[in-house]
Amino acid sequence: MAGTLFKVHYEVIIVAEKVGRGLDHLIEQNTTELEFLSAYGSGAIESDVDANSLLDALARFLKAGKVKTEASDKQITFSFGSATMTDKGLLIQCNGDNLPLVDSDLTQVGFVEGTLSKDRTSVTVIMQNWDYEQRRFVERLVEHLN
Repeated sequence: MAGTLFKVHYEVIIVAEKVGRGLDHLIEQNTTELEFLSAYGSGAIESDVDANSLLDALARFLKAGKVKTEASDKQITFSFGSATMTDKGLLIQCNGDNLPLVDSDLTQVGFVEGTLSKDRTSVTVIMQNWDYEQRRFVERLVEHLN
């Protein structure tokens, strides 16, 4: 019985030492490779924003959703709003009754400078990414307003 307890105790110490070295090694190895974590902060890195690509992606998405649009070089207009290229990204402005949004929708990764009117009839936000959150945001507006 004493031998068994000693063996279990010994194995736990070995495992703890291996995990400790592994974690230190992992942290040391990745100290310069953790920049990707900034994507989980307050939004995209503004210098990497390609407003033209965002405008093209939005135009394709709206077309797939059968939303009628009018486009120019730097802007798309549609029945419930517009999207305009800016230095910070793509400025989205939408109007309608009882928009299916809350303030936290405008603070997700890839959105900056979002404002939702108190009566939820208008929204303005700058989109800096084209990811799931942005597609879902537009999809909800299209379903509600188109």
